[in-house]
Amino acid sequence: MEDLAAFDNNYFHGGLHEYEGISREIFERDLSHMYEHHAEDEEVRKREADAFNDELLRHGLVYLVKKSLQKREAASSSPSEKRIGKRDVPNEKRASKKDNRTIAQILAAYTDHSQVLTIPYESEEQRTKYLKEIQQIFVNPPQPKLNANGWPDKSVYDPAKDVMFWWRNDPVANQHHEHWHIVMASIVGKDREGENFIYMHRHMLSRYDADRLGCGLEVVKPLPDYVTPIPEAFFPDPYLSQDNDSNPSTPRVWFPARPVNETFKDIVEDSGGYFTVYTVKFLNHTYNELIKWIDHNYTKDHPVQLGWNDSEALTLGSKIELVLHNLGHEMLGYLMHPYTLGYPPSVLVGARAGLRDPLFWMWHRHLDHLYVRFQNHLGPNDFKNDSPNVTIRATDVYLAFTDVLLKADPTGKKDDWQAFGDKTFGGAKFDLNCSNATVVTNELQTKMKHRILEWREDNHDKENITYVYPRDWYYFIRVRNDVDITMILTFRIFIVPAVLANSPTHWIELDKFKRALKPFERAVITRACDKAVVIRKPAQKTAEQMDSTQLNITFLQSLSKYNDSQVSEVLFCDCGWPYNMIIPRGNRKGMKFKMIVYISDGLNDLVPTYDQCGSTLMCGGQGVKDKVPDSKPFGYPFNRPFKKGSYVEAFKGLNNVIIRDFTIRLVDNFTEV
Repeated sequence: MEDLAAFDNNYFHGGLHEYEGISREIFERDLSHMYEHHAEDEEVRKREADAFNDELLRHGLVYLVKKSLQKREAASSSPSEKRIGKRDVPNEKRASKKDNRTIAQILAAYTDHSQVLTIPYESEEQRTKYLKEIQQIFVNPPQPKLNANGWPDKSVYDPAKDVMFWWRNDPVANQHHEHWHIVMASIVGKDREGENFIYMHRHMLSRYDADRLGCGLEVVKPLPDYVTPIPEAFFPDPYLSQDNDSNPSTPRVWFPARPVNETFKDIVEDSGGYFTVYTVKFLNHTYNELIKWIDHNYTKDHPVQLGWNDSEALTLGSKIELVLHNLGHEMLGYLMHPYTLGYPPSVLVGARAGLRDPLFWMWHRHLDHLYVRFQNHLGPNDFKNDSPNVTIRATDVYLAFTDVLLKADPTGKKDDWQAFGDKTFGGAKFDLNCSNATVVTNELQTKMKHRILEWREDNHDKENITYVYPRDWYYFIRVRNDVDITMILTFRIFIVPAVLANSPTHWIELDKFKRALKPFERAVITRACDKAVVIRKPAQKTAEQMDSTQLNITFLQSLSKYNDSQVSEVLFCDCGWPYNMIIPRGNRKGMKFKMIVYISDGLNDLVPTYDQCGSTLMCGGQGVKDKVPDSKPFGYPFNRPFKKGSYVEAFKGLNNVIIRDFTIRLVDNFTEV
């Protein structure tokens, strides 16, 4: 255990470096599992004669580019192998190869649920014998009844009445999730990937909750445990399939549906030479060990204490992702097929379509609560050391629609309406309240649009879809440098539904950018919404632009010449939240939001002064060796609990922060630019 602890400590505290002979290949084998483990080696696939494995290989389902993840030989004499000992993710309990017991007897003797059970077989004859027993124990439940059109009866589920169907099934949001898990795959080892994993999924959760509120729903409830029946059913879009081959002769494999009140089940997989059993008890053990670790208890799984400081976000995020997250997705993906051999998983096994299932959000809110527990141990932020000598006031942030600006000053686009902003809000007007200026709005707007989606990742079917789209806008931000030196400043913009303002996890980061102010300068800063670091850039505004980032089979095949790191860099510019969902939809009445502009000391972070393709907020640095372009914790200044549980208390008395009210209204139409 000491050797394993040393390896564990070196990896998480020292980064992705070799440790006394532990190679990158072995690191990948030990920490890339479950989610990143559907493409088995060719010999195993041939022996199983499992057509579904071939489908997986042709499909952007899993959270990395497909590759063979071979198992370590149990009798390896490699010094580095001996140092690691048992697999870290997850631990394995292997039955003896000379074992003459039945499967039922082996399962009955399996009482140490801190380890995964593996059952080796010596021959095809023994494998066949075991399979007959396994099929009697791991029984797939009845599948939901579907009509010829792929949907159930409308009395069971009607997508037209699902008020969040448009959100979960937005094709560009799903593309973002798919791209992120390739660009930021743990096997690539990009800077602060584990911390980024937590934050990116929290970011999506915050947006999902904001739009749930706009649709009259409550925020998503986390899975309470691993035994309570799951109330959410799921019926995937019939156009969505697990076949990524445009060849019409290739049989299509659809994602299975799930009825209400299904529960976690133990599942079994043929892992090539042995069967692997993942149990609900092991999942629960993994969760409980994380809880103990977060609360500063030493555990068998985590012998190195977790520090209560911001830098440990990487450590915890990586552990949550690589074990609990991956294992949970695997087991949830096979709720309907616990006997997994030859049966398709649900959308929850991979990044391409997981967002479409309501259970995805319940699972990730469950995981995020672990991270909240850790952040609560850190206590509130102290902003005294990050309060530059600048002043921004409640009347210093203005919003203006781009189409309105074009009418007011048709040539202003050339300089992003900088001259117009200086004239309208600066100079002699710098200290005036300009809220009544003709171009100013206190309301951002969205509308629902329709277009034909070509399912390029599937069978090239065409479907008429509905999606949300924002009215383009600009920020005009006034700020005063209060000292006789040049100030380098980072502007951080977040929004939140007003009713959730006291929840740090629900503030949605929209943008951050850097500006320099001359001594005592009274500046007007202009910023276009489509330059935001949160979105994929250039912003995808047309239907063709939105569909251009689908990972179809031809494009996936073109990536085969690259290694994982190269693929990450190739896809970086397509990684980012979709422009069409840059703000929540709001509602017809006008949904109340709050916006914060927090100005931090630009000398204390690494935020670049230039715009870049892709999303540096969501997807890290462009190069695999690049540092995250912000040395602050992800989500800063909302990375810790609020003082006294109040956002007002957290930012009280700071001259570098303003919080203002605005609304987001869903309207019928507006002018697009």
